[in-house]
Amino acid sequence: MKNFKKVLFVLFISLAVTACKKDDEGGDDGQAGEGQMVAKVDGQNFQSLEGTVMAQESNSGVRTLAVSAGTVNSENLQMIIINFDGEGTYDLNFTNIGTYSFLPDPSNPDPSTVVVYSTANGNSSNGTINISSYSTTNVKGTFSFTGYNINNTSETTSVTEGSFDMALTQN
Repeated sequence: MKNFKKVLFVLFISLAVTACKKDDEGGDDGQAGEGQMVAKVDGQNFQSLEGTVMAQESNSGVRTLAVSAGTVNSENLQMIIINFDGEGTYDLNFTNIGTYSFLPDPSNPDPSTVVVYSTANGNSSNGTINISSYSTTNVKGTFSFTGYNINNTSETTSVTEGSFDMALTQN
């Protein structure tokens, strides 16, 4: 009986340690094909336009990763991770920013009319970006966040089911 209690104790401790372990993995790769970014913005499909997809890593004292893409409808999604450290999950907030922007009238490309929703509203987390696969030439991951209109923070947009698979440029 004494050995049985020891085995149960060890099993319990093992389960507790496993359950509390931080997830350093970035999860699944998502649904985006090579060279694409896809998502749902307020339930509507966001499909990147060829030539607008970009992933760039820089290390000018602070390692940073930026991924972005645009659509034929003059929409743009962008996420920037400060203090990037490879595969893993990062909160999107004031430091690691997620944005969704669009031109209300694509026939009028006046930059002053761009509507921008951002995760930078003071909350500790308005979503996450999960880097599931990373190399010096490619990055894959998933993301979701709530963006707040920078001109009227009572207006929000929901970005869900986001994923990307992009060639990576090093700076």
